[in-house]
Amino acid sequence: MKEAELGQHARCSLCRNPILSSGLPLFWRVTVERFGLDMQAVRRQAGLGAFLGHAGLAAVMGPDEDMAAPMMPPVVLAVCEACAVQSELPIAVLAEIGERT
Repeated sequence: MKEAELGQHARCSLCRNPILSSGLPLFWRVTVERFGLDMQAVRRQAGLGAFLGHAGLAAVMGPDEDMAAPMMPPVVLAVCEACAVQSELPIAVLAEIGERT
């Protein structure tokens, strides 16, 4: 990670303290992505598996279409060591925090 990119992660996205405030020269960069299933594609693949009698064969013989699509752009968070081990935030909250930073 170059200096310019490190500057973007200088503060913890959760506690807003500098990433070195824990005393350790370590931090986490967490990318949160949310996907939604394409239920029609899932049904088609499951139907092909049922028709062929084997899901593995259907995976090879099928059209290999996307089964899920992104529902939001990825958000990237910097998390200090203290927050990484103490935080009990749900993933959805992490996504909201990432959108604000």
